[in-house]
Amino acid sequence: MAIEPRFAIDDEVRLVRNVRDDGTYPGASRGELLVRRGLVGVVRDIGTFLQDRIVYSVFFPDANRMVGCREEELIAGDAPWTPTRFEFRDKVTSRAVLQVNGKTLVTPGAPGQVLKVLRDLPDGPAYHVHFEAAPGRVFQVPETMLDACAGEPAAGDDDAIAPAENAAAAAPANGGQRPESRLLRHILVTFDNDEEKRAAQILLQDLRRQIEQAPERAAAFAAAALANSHCPTAMQEGVIGAVKPGQLFPELDPPAFALAEGELAGPLETQVGLHILYCERIYPPQ
Repeated sequence: MAIEPRFAIDDEVRLVRNVRDDGTYPGASRGELLVRRGLVGVVRDIGTFLQDRIVYSVFFPDANRMVGCREEELIAGDAPWTPTRFEFRDKVTSRAVLQVNGKTLVTPGAPGQVLKVLRDLPDGPAYHVHFEAAPGRVFQVPETMLDACAGEPAAGDDDAIAPAENAAAAAPANGGQRPESRLLRHILVTFDNDEEKRAAQILLQDLRRQIEQAPERAAAFAAAALANSHCPTAMQEGVIGAVKPGQLFPELDPPAFALAEGELAGPLETQVGLHILYCERIYPPQ
């Protein structure tokens, strides 16, 4: 059955996901931000990817770039849209004291990172932010209480890795023996409302079925991550790296360490979105 595109050539559309270079954009470096979400562009061409994914070539005048966008990354140019100062993974600092049960956990100037953008709240945009000063906690902070923080995310940052407090739990307590670790890949799809969440669940369930039926699961997962994941690890074909127990979000840790090599888990929900996991290799304790 033919897929009917939502948009036509010359339609104005707005980008709702940041677009980064996957290694194919001329003159850009892999992972470089090409077009920031919120910009309006014009559809110049329409094609398909893997026979069932519509892809639009969109020219964004403000960025002076033509990029390929999946349909779920676009809304109509005149659709309601609330601009925000910050985006997913942006570095920020607190402008105020943040307390829990009367105890100060975050002081003004403390650095943090945006995990989720809440742009449609009645009182204006807010963000889920993890602050270095409060490992293991996520705060919902109004935009007026945050400032921009200079610097880019560290090269090894990953949206599936939990805060440092959890990572510390993986330290060996057996006289120096290194615990079991696993080489994992993941696909992350973020969402801002229930409709987007349902679409993300359908997409990930479909991707999991396709990958499990593929003759080469690792290669199929890598291609699916590059094409669909909203995590910067998409640029590394979904590779998180070798992780130990306690380093992932609590929702991901038990399923990940129950997998055999070549098996998948998910969709699984965390505070940053929905994931599917792939166990590529198991490294036994040493």
